[in-house]
Amino acid sequence: MRTIQSNQSPNDYSLWARTRRNVTLLRRMAFMIYGYLTLGRRVRRIYQEKEARGEIFYVDQDIPR
Repeated sequence: MRTIQSNQSPNDYSLWARTRRNVTLLRRMAFMIYGYLTLGRRVRRIYQEKEARGEIFYVDQDIPR
């Protein structure tokens, strides 16, 4: 698994390097939150509809892209 610090040397602690690392981390977190709120809600909605009808929910087949 790739981390945001995988390509930094241990001596790379300048203000610019730390700021770039923090911005990268905040950006990644924002994308994760956005994905959770959009795709996650879509999955939960489809699952609830299928559960109410008594159907089986297949994650790979039933999620519209």
